[in-house]
Amino acid sequence: MARGRPPVHSREALLDLGNHLFQRHGYHGTSLSMILDACDVSRGSFYNYFGGKESFAIEVIEHYQALEMDLWREEFSRIQGSHADKLRTMMLRLIEDFSDENERIGCLLANLSGEMALASPEFRHAIRDAIQRVIDAINDDMLICQQEGSVRTDLSASALARLIWDYWQGALLRMKVEDSRQPLYDAVDMLWQQILPAPEPNDRPVHHTREVLHSETH
Repeated sequence: MARGRPPVHSREALLDLGNHLFQRHGYHGTSLSMILDACDVSRGSFYNYFGGKESFAIEVIEHYQALEMDLWREEFSRIQGSHADKLRTMMLRLIEDFSDENERIGCLLANLSGEMALASPEFRHAIRDAIQRVIDAINDDMLICQQEGSVRTDLSASALARLIWDYWQGALLRMKVEDSRQPLYDAVDMLWQQILPAPEPNDRPVHHTREVLHSETH
């Protein structure tokens, strides 16, 4: 049997309300009553439409991740410069978008990841999949940056992608604790000035032959 659509409510509007609630209160802190009140639907209609709170949360994650990744690609395509420069610019724009009124999926995933100890296997799997999609996208970006010579190649693109994700999650946590976006700006500076760039020619290690080393010591 197909699930019915609550009258006078669009699916996107309900998912938007769910995203707002989960951002504000977390998954476990958002009760079903809060969702029903915010969406202005009956319990029966909600269950008929989404199947339950967990299914609703999973759809919120998948829906908004798809929207955010499409938005990222669209904005990225309009920026000039090397791939690395464009990525840094996009990260700075992302920081500017962080506010009480404008949440992003990266922050949502960070919030929900902290609640996984009490999550069901299905919900945990959905979070892992969402995170992996982001890491895979970063991996593709790192491959391009390595090919253009802007990012180090002594670490694989996949290792750099995981490093960026983990580093960013730590900065997001500090942002919440300190109630400041400065940790995110610091993370961007550290990543793109110290950790990721390919070494300059003068900074590359010099490998001497055994004969040269012998002559230098005599």
